[in-house]
Order: sequence, then C-alpha cells, then structure tokens
Amino acid sequence: MDPNTPALYVQPNGHTEFFYLDGAPGRQESDIADELDGQVTAWRLGRHLTVHTADHTYRRTRNEVVRAAWRELAGGPVPDLRGPAIVTGPERHDGLLQPLSAEGVGRVQRHAHQVRSSTTRYPQMSAAQDIGARDLQCDAHAVHHDRDSGRWAFVVLDGIGDEDEVREHVRTWAPALAREAAASGDPVGAIAQVREGIAGRLRRRWHYMDPGAVAVVAVHHRFDPVLLLAWSGDARAYRLSHTAGLHPLTKDHNFAQELRDAGREPKKWDHNSVTANLEAGDIGHAEVDVDVVAQLLLCSDGVYHPLETHEPGLLEAVAELALDAKDSAASLVAEALAAGRMHGEKCDNATALVVAFPRPLT
Repeated sequence: MDPNTPALYVQPNGHTEFFYLDGAPGRQESDIADELDGQVTAWRLGRHLTVHTADHTYRRTRNEVVRAAWRELAGGPVPDLRGPAIVTGPERHDGLLQPLSAEGVGRVQRHAHQVRSSTTRYPQMSAAQDIGARDLQCDAHAVHHDRDSGRWAFVVLDGIGDEDEVREHVRTWAPALAREAAASGDPVGAIAQVREGIAGRLRRRWHYMDPGAVAVVAVHHRFDPVLLLAWSGDARAYRLSHTAGLHPLTKDHNFAQELRDAGREPKKWDHNSVTANLEAGDIGHAEVDVDVVAQLLLCSDGVYHPLETHEPGLLEAVAELALDAKDSAASLVAEALAAGRMHGEKCDNATALVVAFPRPLT
C-alpha cells in the first residue's frame, strides 16, 4: 500500500482539499483526530466511503456537502454530519482505511461546487445571544434585505437597562433601523431617521425613564466594493481579515474612550457611561473595502468587554478559528460568558451578529 493514503478534507462552505493519511497502522486515526481537533466519529457507508467528523463543544454547521454525497449513494436518512469532515474509502480487514475512489472524489467535489455556487450571491449570516445574569434580554439584532435596492442591512442594539420597556424598545427599533438602512443605503441617515421616529413617539407619550439603546449598523450591496457603517454608543463592529487578524471598525462613544483620548486611564466602570445612543448624540461612521473583510462582527459589550478585559487576544482567536458565521457567533458569545463567569462577574446580555460576504468563485 502507498505509505500515504489520499483522503478529502471538506468544509461546510464547500472548500475541499486533498489530505494524506499516514499508511502505517494506528497512525491514520491520530492523523484525522489531529486535523479535526477533537474526538472523531467515523460514519461508514458500506463499500463506498467513510466520513470522519469531530465532536466539538459548540454545535457546528451541518456539512451539506458530505450529507448530499451520502444521500446520493445511500438514499434514505442521512447522519447529522456537522463541521469539517475527512472523507476516506472504507476500512480494510486489517483496519487500514482505503483511499477514497476517484468516483467518490468526483461525487463529493461536485456537491462542494454546488454549495459554493449557492453561496456566492448572498451574504452568509448568523446571530447568537445569551441573557447572561440579567433578568431580561435587552439586546436585539436585525437583518433586512431590500429587494428594490438589493442592499442588505445588519443591526445590533444594546438596550440601556433591564426593564420590560427597554426590551420592547430594542425589539421595535432594531428591525426599523435595518429596514431604513437597507432602503436608503445610508446608515448614518438611517440612525437619524429612527431618532425622529423615537422622538415623535416620546412626544405623544412622555415618561421620565424613557428607554434607550446603543446601536451599530452596516450596509452592504453585492455590487458595491465598499461596506458602510454607522454607530452611536458603544456597540461595536469588527472586521476579520483574510490574513491579518481582527480589526475594530468603530470607536466607542463612552466616558472610558474620552479618557483614553485625553491620555488618561479609565477606571473599571467608566465604559458603562455612554456619551451617545440611538436617541441622541454623535453618530460615528466608517467604510471599509468588502474585499478585505472575511467576516463582519457586530456585537454588544456583553461580548467584547469580558473577552478584552480578562482574556486579551481571545476575541481575535475565536473569530479566526471559527469555521463559518454560525460557528463564530456561537463561539464568541459562549467564550464571553465563560470569561465573565470565571472572574465572578454578573454577565451582561451578550449578542454577536456575524456576516461572511460572498466572494467570486476561483
């Protein structure tokens, strides 16, 4: 037997590449486990192929590439295959895995091409939330696609406080902001327009504790090379680079940032005093070339603050290691809550909305 056994590494997004297993007994399983970074389950489809997947802490995206190949060969029920997979031929009598046949490679790669083709037009997005130690979930997120303009808008609001009225406030205005931003293509103008709507409602029904929220919004059109952003408060946007890590795209409107700008060190709770919000104050704006954005992350401070405070570098590491938008959003929220609890904090609401933009097939 060839000392190197060819197999196929398959990601849920349709990326495939050949992967070579050591041909020696006892080494193939360890090669697969090392590559998939976890305890491996082997799903054997008779004489056709074997799909190897790993068990992970977070629920991974279904691998529709290998599921489709399995369905084509076997028909009937398909295992719940998730995350990256290594596909080999069946196991021999001596326990060694056989190479994946040329026919098997062709089947898998055909389905991989179909998955890649289906994801080139629309951004892939996912959101994750956790209530933390709060009584209510007062974060909200929204996505809207305006069919007339073709634009997409992505929004995260972080409510100020922990009351029913705040929860209803963010649930009302997050989708309203997304609709306005997608229709107009102007995220700064969309925040200003929503402010007018909020002010009009408050004039009709004033209360001394009117609810508030901080906001971040991004607008994307698949034929526009530039991604537009606006924010008011300390909800943040980051871009994950294809090659060089995680980069902030926003600058906080809060007292801690004002102190840093003045060359002073903020105290522990200074970040809680915001200097602008969805209802009033400055509106920041930025733009970035979509080509340099592997993923866009919009999040509340319940995500970034515990990670940056207690685990410097973990925010970037989690985003870089994630398989896709779904894995990134879930992992960021889970790690943020874990970091806060490990340090005895009362965890805030945590929300992450992650968007991966379409790229042309090569």
